Amino acid sequence: MTKTWVCIYHFLLFNWYIFINHYISLKSKTQLGSKVFQDGGRWKYLTILNLLLQTIFFGVACLDDVLKRITGRKTIKLVTAFRDLLFTTLAFPASAFIFLAFWSIFLYNRELIYPKAIEGIFPAWLNHAMHTTILPFSLGEIILRPYHYPSRKTGLTLLAAAGLAYIGRVLWLYFETGTWVYPVFAQLSPFGLAVFFSLSYVLLAAVYLLGEKLNQWKWGYKDAEPRTQVPQEEKTSLQETADSERD
Repeated sequence: MTKTWVCIYHFLLFNWYIFINHYISLKSKTQLGSKVFQDGGRWKYLTILNLLLQTIFFGVACLDDVLKRITGRKTIKLVTAFRDLLFTTLAFPASAFIFLAFWSIFLYNRELIYPKAIEGIFPAWLNHAMHTTILPFSLGEIILRPYHYPSRKTGLTLLAAAGLAYIGRVLWLYFETGTWVYPVFAQLSPFGLAVFFSLSYVLLAAVYLLGEKLNQWKWGYKDAEPRTQVPQEEKTSLQETADSERD
Protein backbone atom coordinates (compact mmCIF):
# COMPACT_ATOMS: atom_id res chain seq x y z
CA MET A 1 0.00 0.00 0.00
CA THR A 2 1.25 3.48 -0.88
CA LYS A 3 2.49 5.46 2.13
CA THR A 4 0.32 8.37 3.22
CA TRP A 5 3.09 10.96 2.92
CA VAL A 6 3.79 9.85 -0.67
CA CYS A 7 0.10 10.39 -1.49
CA ILE A 8 0.26 13.85 0.07
CA TYR A 9 3.45 14.66 -1.85
CA HIS A 10 1.87 13.74 -5.17
CA PHE A 11 -1.32 15.62 -4.31
CA LEU A 12 0.62 18.79 -3.46
CA LEU A 13 2.67 18.64 -6.67
CA PHE A 14 -0.43 17.95 -8.73
CA ASN A 15 -2.04 21.10 -7.33
CA TRP A 16 1.20 23.06 -7.69
CA TYR A 17 1.32 22.39 -11.42
CA ILE A 18 -2.38 23.18 -11.78
CA PHE A 19 -1.68 26.53 -10.12
CA ILE A 20 1.32 27.26 -12.38
CA ASN A 21 -0.66 26.44 -15.52
CA HIS A 22 -3.58 28.58 -14.35
CA TYR A 23 -1.27 31.48 -13.48
CA ILE A 24 0.31 31.40 -16.93
CA SER A 25 -3.13 31.18 -18.53
CA LEU A 26 -4.16 34.37 -16.73
CA LYS A 27 -0.93 36.11 -17.75
CA SER A 28 -1.47 35.15 -21.38
CA LYS A 29 -4.62 37.28 -21.43
CA THR A 30 -2.76 40.48 -20.53
CA GLN A 31 -1.50 42.90 -23.16
CA LEU A 32 2.13 41.83 -22.74
CA GLY A 33 1.16 38.19 -22.50
CA SER A 34 -0.77 38.31 -25.76
CA LYS A 35 2.39 39.58 -27.49
CA VAL A 36 4.58 36.88 -25.98
CA PHE A 37 2.15 34.14 -26.93
CA GLN A 38 1.17 35.36 -30.38
CA ASP A 39 1.90 33.21 -33.43
CA GLY A 40 1.20 29.83 -31.93
CA GLY A 41 -0.14 30.52 -28.45
CA ARG A 42 1.44 29.38 -25.21
CA TRP A 43 1.52 25.74 -26.33
CA LYS A 44 4.29 26.52 -28.79
CA TYR A 45 6.78 26.55 -25.91
CA LEU A 46 8.29 23.25 -24.83
CA THR A 47 8.49 24.52 -21.25
CA ILE A 48 4.74 25.07 -21.02
CA LEU A 49 3.99 21.76 -22.72
CA ASN A 50 6.14 20.16 -20.05
CA LEU A 51 4.14 21.88 -17.30
CA LEU A 52 1.01 20.29 -18.74
CA LEU A 53 2.83 16.95 -18.95
CA GLN A 54 3.88 17.16 -15.29
CA THR A 55 0.30 18.03 -14.30
CA ILE A 56 -0.98 14.94 -16.09
CA PHE A 57 1.73 12.73 -14.61
CA PHE A 58 1.19 13.81 -11.00
CA GLY A 59 -2.57 13.54 -11.54
CA VAL A 60 -2.12 9.93 -12.66
CA ALA A 61 0.26 9.32 -9.74
CA CYS A 62 -2.41 10.64 -7.34
CA LEU A 63 -5.04 8.39 -8.90
CA ASP A 64 -2.69 5.42 -8.63
CA ASP A 65 -2.02 6.22 -4.95
CA VAL A 66 -5.72 6.52 -4.10
CA LEU A 67 -6.74 3.33 -5.90
CA LYS A 68 -3.96 1.36 -4.20
CA ARG A 69 -5.05 2.57 -0.77
CA ILE A 70 -8.71 1.79 -1.50
CA THR A 71 -8.07 -1.70 -2.89
CA GLY A 72 -5.02 -2.57 -0.81
CA ARG A 73 -3.26 -3.82 -3.95
CA LYS A 74 0.37 -3.17 -4.85
CA THR A 75 -0.43 -2.37 -8.47
CA ILE A 76 -3.47 -1.13 -10.39
CA LYS A 77 -2.69 -2.77 -13.70
CA LEU A 78 -3.57 -0.16 -16.33
CA VAL A 79 -3.10 2.94 -14.17
CA THR A 80 0.27 1.84 -12.77
CA ALA A 81 1.50 0.77 -16.21
CA PHE A 82 0.49 4.13 -17.72
CA ARG A 83 2.08 6.02 -14.81
CA ASP A 84 5.35 4.17 -15.30
CA LEU A 85 5.39 4.66 -19.08
CA LEU A 86 4.54 8.35 -18.76
CA PHE A 87 7.28 9.01 -16.22
CA THR A 88 10.07 6.96 -17.77
CA THR A 89 9.64 8.00 -21.41
CA LEU A 90 8.38 11.59 -21.10
CA ALA A 91 8.07 13.24 -17.68
CA PHE A 92 11.60 12.60 -16.41
CA PRO A 93 13.47 13.04 -19.72
CA ALA A 94 11.57 16.25 -20.56
CA SER A 95 12.23 17.82 -17.15
CA ALA A 96 15.93 16.96 -17.19
CA PHE A 97 16.34 18.11 -20.80
CA ILE A 98 14.59 21.45 -20.23
CA PHE A 99 16.63 22.11 -17.10
CA LEU A 100 19.95 21.38 -18.82
CA ALA A 101 19.19 22.99 -22.18
CA PHE A 102 17.54 26.13 -20.80
CA TRP A 103 20.18 26.99 -18.21
CA SER A 104 23.06 26.19 -20.58
CA ILE A 105 21.73 28.64 -23.20
CA PHE A 106 20.60 31.15 -20.55
CA LEU A 107 24.08 31.33 -19.01
CA TYR A 108 25.64 31.70 -22.46
CA ASN A 109 23.25 34.42 -23.68
CA ARG A 110 19.84 34.78 -22.09
CA GLU A 111 18.50 36.77 -25.04
CA LEU A 112 18.64 33.60 -27.12
CA ILE A 113 16.18 31.75 -24.91
CA TYR A 114 14.62 34.04 -22.27
CA PRO A 115 14.87 37.74 -23.20
CA LYS A 116 14.96 40.13 -20.26
CA ALA A 117 11.81 41.85 -21.55
CA ILE A 118 9.84 38.66 -20.87
CA GLU A 119 10.30 39.13 -17.12
CA GLY A 120 7.32 41.47 -17.28
CA ILE A 121 5.10 38.39 -17.60
CA PHE A 122 7.35 35.72 -16.12
CA PRO A 123 8.81 36.90 -12.78
CA ALA A 124 11.90 35.20 -11.32
CA TRP A 125 9.95 32.75 -9.14
CA LEU A 126 7.93 31.57 -12.13
CA ASN A 127 11.09 31.15 -14.19
CA HIS A 128 12.45 28.79 -11.54
CA ALA A 129 9.10 27.00 -11.28
CA MET A 130 9.23 26.34 -15.02
CA HIS A 131 12.93 25.62 -15.49
CA THR A 132 14.55 24.71 -12.15
CA THR A 133 12.32 22.88 -9.68
CA ILE A 134 11.08 20.51 -12.39
CA LEU A 135 14.32 18.51 -12.15
CA PRO A 136 14.49 17.90 -8.37
CA PHE A 137 10.78 17.00 -8.38
CA SER A 138 11.45 14.37 -11.07
CA LEU A 139 14.57 13.08 -9.34
CA GLY A 140 12.54 12.80 -6.16
CA GLU A 141 10.16 10.42 -7.91
CA ILE A 142 13.00 7.99 -8.61
CA ILE A 143 13.98 8.08 -4.95
CA LEU A 144 10.40 7.68 -3.67
CA ARG A 145 9.32 4.67 -5.68
CA PRO A 146 10.58 2.17 -8.29
CA TYR A 147 9.48 2.50 -11.91
CA HIS A 148 9.09 -0.17 -14.54
CA TYR A 149 11.08 0.85 -17.62
CA PRO A 150 10.05 -0.43 -21.06
CA SER A 151 12.62 -2.07 -23.29
CA ARG A 152 15.34 0.39 -24.23
CA LYS A 153 14.30 0.27 -27.89
CA THR A 154 10.68 1.06 -27.02
CA GLY A 155 11.61 3.86 -24.63
CA LEU A 156 14.00 5.59 -27.02
CA THR A 157 11.56 5.19 -29.92
CA LEU A 158 8.73 6.85 -27.99
CA LEU A 159 11.09 9.61 -26.93
CA ALA A 160 12.18 10.15 -30.54
CA ALA A 161 8.54 10.25 -31.70
CA ALA A 162 7.70 12.93 -29.13
CA GLY A 163 10.78 14.93 -30.13
CA LEU A 164 9.98 14.75 -33.82
CA ALA A 165 6.39 15.82 -33.15
CA TYR A 166 7.59 18.95 -31.37
CA ILE A 167 10.20 19.75 -34.01
CA GLY A 168 7.51 19.37 -36.64
CA ARG A 169 5.33 21.89 -34.79
CA VAL A 170 8.24 24.35 -34.46
CA LEU A 171 8.96 24.17 -38.19
CA TRP A 172 5.28 24.41 -39.11
CA LEU A 173 4.88 27.55 -36.98
CA TYR A 174 7.92 29.09 -38.65
CA PHE A 175 6.60 28.44 -42.16
CA GLU A 176 3.16 29.74 -41.17
CA THR A 177 4.24 32.87 -39.28
CA GLY A 178 7.85 33.54 -40.30
CA THR A 179 8.81 33.66 -36.63
CA TRP A 180 10.83 31.14 -34.67
CA VAL A 181 9.53 29.92 -31.32
CA TYR A 182 12.90 30.63 -29.69
CA PRO A 183 15.33 33.40 -30.73
CA VAL A 184 18.24 30.95 -30.76
CA PHE A 185 16.79 29.23 -33.85
CA ALA A 186 16.96 32.47 -35.82
CA GLN A 187 20.73 32.50 -35.32
CA LEU A 188 21.23 29.09 -36.91
CA SER A 189 21.54 28.04 -40.54
CA PRO A 190 19.49 25.07 -41.80
CA PHE A 191 22.54 22.87 -41.19
CA GLY A 192 22.97 24.41 -37.74
CA LEU A 193 19.32 23.65 -36.93
CA ALA A 194 19.80 20.04 -38.01
CA VAL A 195 22.84 19.74 -35.75
CA PHE A 196 21.01 21.45 -32.87
CA PHE A 197 17.99 19.14 -33.11
CA SER A 198 20.23 16.08 -33.44
CA LEU A 199 22.27 17.03 -30.38
CA SER A 200 19.05 17.71 -28.51
CA TYR A 201 17.92 14.15 -29.12
CA VAL A 202 21.31 12.84 -28.01
CA LEU A 203 20.86 14.78 -24.76
CA LEU A 204 17.30 13.47 -24.39
CA ALA A 205 18.49 9.90 -24.91
CA ALA A 206 21.29 10.44 -22.39
CA VAL A 207 18.93 11.65 -19.66
CA TYR A 208 16.56 8.78 -20.45
CA LEU A 209 19.40 6.31 -19.89
CA LEU A 210 20.43 8.22 -16.77
CA GLY A 211 16.93 7.81 -15.35
CA GLU A 212 17.04 4.11 -16.13
CA LYS A 213 20.39 3.73 -14.38
CA LEU A 214 19.30 5.76 -11.34
CA ASN A 215 16.19 3.60 -11.03
CA GLN A 216 18.29 0.46 -11.24
CA TRP A 217 20.86 1.81 -8.77
CA LYS A 218 18.22 2.80 -6.20
CA TRP A 219 15.92 -0.20 -6.50
CA GLY A 220 18.21 -2.93 -7.76
CA TYR A 221 16.43 -3.94 -10.94
CA LYS A 222 15.93 -2.25 -14.28
CA ASP A 223 12.24 -3.16 -14.22
CA ALA A 224 11.61 -1.58 -10.82
CA GLU A 225 11.86 -4.59 -8.53
CA PRO A 226 13.41 -3.71 -5.14
CA ARG A 227 16.96 -4.71 -4.31
CA THR A 228 16.95 -7.91 -2.27
CA GLN A 229 19.91 -9.72 -0.80
CA VAL A 230 19.13 -13.27 -1.94
CA PRO A 231 21.19 -15.99 -3.61
CA GLN A 232 21.54 -15.67 -7.35
CA GLU A 233 19.53 -18.83 -8.04
CA GLU A 234 16.52 -17.36 -6.20
CA LYS A 235 16.47 -14.08 -8.12
CA THR A 236 14.97 -15.62 -11.25
CA SER A 237 12.15 -17.13 -9.23
CA LEU A 238 11.49 -13.81 -7.46
CA GLN A 239 11.46 -11.98 -10.78
CA GLU A 240 8.98 -14.42 -12.31
CA THR A 241 6.70 -14.07 -9.28
CA ALA A 242 6.84 -10.26 -9.44
CA ASP A 243 6.02 -10.27 -13.15
CA SER A 244 3.07 -12.58 -12.48
CA GLU A 245 1.73 -10.23 -9.78
CA ARG A 246 2.10 -7.21 -12.07
CA ASP A 247 0.04 -8.95 -14.74
